[in-house]
Amino acid sequence: MGKIAKALAALALGAVTAYLVPRRKAESLPAGESSYFLEDPSGTCRDPIPVYYYKPATWTEDQPVFIAFPGYTRKAERFEKHLEDLAVRFNMLIACPEFSFRKFPGARWYQEGNISDAEGEKGQIQPRRQWTFDAIDHVTAAVRRRTKAKGKVILFGHSAGGQLMHRYSLFASHPMADAIICANAGWFTMPDDSICYPYGIKGVPLSDRDLARAFSRPVIMLMGGNDISRKKPFRDTPEADAQGQNRMERCNNYFHFCEARANALGVPFRWQLKVVDGAAHEGAKMAEGAMKLFCQEPLDETVGM
Repeated sequence: MGKIAKALAALALGAVTAYLVPRRKAESLPAGESSYFLEDPSGTCRDPIPVYYYKPATWTEDQPVFIAFPGYTRKAERFEKHLEDLAVRFNMLIACPEFSFRKFPGARWYQEGNISDAEGEKGQIQPRRQWTFDAIDHVTAAVRRRTKAKGKVILFGHSAGGQLMHRYSLFASHPMADAIICANAGWFTMPDDSICYPYGIKGVPLSDRDLARAFSRPVIMLMGGNDISRKKPFRDTPEADAQGQNRMERCNNYFHFCEARANALGVPFRWQLKVVDGAAHEGAKMAEGAMKLFCQEPLDETVGM
């Protein structure tokens, strides 16, 4: 058999095989617990980002997806397990990404978003492509793909995760979520260009147009009604204490400072400030409050990111 004849025979065999053996469909996310390792170039190394899921048996693609970023310990698998009963109760699919200490070391990479090359006010502001926020977008996109979500995708962060979320809501270029919930953050980056980062935005490439876009986003600043302790790892520096003496005071002051800045710019301010009554610095209770709020008071469908 000549080369041409062999090639034609191989093509014919391939066509027959493709016809007789159907292509394998993409594996759907199973009910219950599962995990996925997302390959991502962000951070200090090539380690993948683990994402821990819980899918209620009754969840459908039209129901909400709740992407939860854990606090100081960053133990995403444990956080996901704490939220499983809530997932069933509110029929929300849970996804908890773990931004490990190896890949995103220290508060600089997690809470502060790697905007500066060092913690505190002595660092140099880095190019946007090095900020941590792209990794959040990558996680959100991956969760949407794996879940085939057609409903709302909610980003939620508690404590250190709340700090990450509040800076993400302020600095990210094009968030991919339908809501950003910042819960029990310990301290804030005020949109004040007279104060150096991380307590203010002096030197950070953030224009008035960027701020206007941030203030138009569906952001919920969520406070625990009993979150008034100053126990470590609560930050008690003079700069942080200037924002308030506890997390409730600081969150309240941050919200109203941003509201005043939006008014000064003459732009819409669509953020919300909410309290979870009876909750202290407790991630599961704050998540419950967030889910309940979201289910009872759906966000305005007309609000864009």
